[in-house]
Amino acid sequence: MNYDKVLNEYNENEIRELLLYRKVVKVDNSTNTLTLDNGTELTFEGNEGCGGCSSGWYSVTELNECDNAITNVEFVCDGDTKDSYGETSYKIFVYAEDRHIKLAQIDGDDGNGYYGTGYTLYVKFKQD
Repeated sequence: MNYDKVLNEYNENEIRELLLYRKVVKVDNSTNTLTLDNGTELTFEGNEGCGGCSSGWYSVTELNECDNAITNVEFVCDGDTKDSYGETSYKIFVYAEDRHIKLAQIDGDDGNGYYGTGYTLYVKFKQD
């Protein structure tokens, strides 16, 4: 599948712009995809690490809907990505109608730090 944009966990401003003032109308856990009310599809993919050990492997552990307009976006990284060998959790929270909602969570372990971290977000805009 061709994507219009590819972002990573450090592209917080770009991800925020995609989500602000939108609603999440569909969650497809089989493909880790959120569909926004304007038809934009956001597909999350955890980092793929070492082929022989658990270093650098991340997976999407939670995706949720948000049926009201998103008015703020917050990014949280639990765990110290600068200190290898420890679990890390990337979370995206949104605010809608005075509610704090965990939109996405991606968990993994950097291991020795050589194989990467976090997630990739593939963006597909609705074609008219």
